[in-house]
Amino acid sequence: MNPSLSSGDPFAAEHEALLAALRRRLRMSGWTQAEIARKLGVGTATVKRWLHGKGLGLRTLSQLCALANITLSELAEQSAIPDRSSDQLTLAQEKALTASPELSTVFFIIVSGWPVSEAEEGFGLAPADIPCHIERLERLALIDRLPGGRLRARLDPAHVWQREPMRRHFEKYMKHLFFSLDYGDPATIFGAETMKLSPVGVARVAERIERFRGELREIAQEDRRQSSLPGQWHAVLAVACPTAPLKTGR
Repeated sequence: MNPSLSSGDPFAAEHEALLAALRRRLRMSGWTQAEIARKLGVGTATVKRWLHGKGLGLRTLSQLCALANITLSELAEQSAIPDRSSDQLTLAQEKALTASPELSTVFFIIVSGWPVSEAEEGFGLAPADIPCHIERLERLALIDRLPGGRLRARLDPAHVWQREPMRRHFEKYMKHLFFSLDYGDPATIFGAETMKLSPVGVARVAERIERFRGELREIAQEDRRQSSLPGQWHAVLAVACPTAPLKTGR
């Protein structure tokens, strides 16, 4: 048991909820304790103490909020909502998302932390349809409404889509983007590597791909905070598959 919750402090539960929300947001933004320590120039043990409320001053709390791309007031609002970020979507929820590309687009935008106006501006959805998609997402228990009209997905952005519905959704709507690229064009961003791997090596590659996803989210968060240039949506795919020696024609 956390000592602070058994000390008789009437504000202990609120403090713990605030710290839990901060830890959740930092994870969602791809930050590890070691990376936070390097960024702020302290030891990992110090960061661990901060994230559990020990020696955490207002200035440090503000710095951690900045890393998590959230304001202190937003953190306070989110701390009032139970942590559902580790929940797994039900098969019925996944099927509902994959049955409607527009619905899944709105959900993706909310999961990514963007305002729903991006559904119109970035993806061309009809403005009149967006409120209907939001209402349906709420009925499906996929999002929460926050004070001030903000929305929060009940899913961690780091969630890995392993089940068949979302994989088929990717196959139908996203896969063609990568196969239609001109890989001879210098403007196309890609990297490729061929290697021989044991099953242990393959497992390590899978782990590294998930870490890479977290790094991409961190880049996107920093770019959103710091860049004054107009942005464009990009899809990034990291995949590994067995291969065979190239056959050359004679």
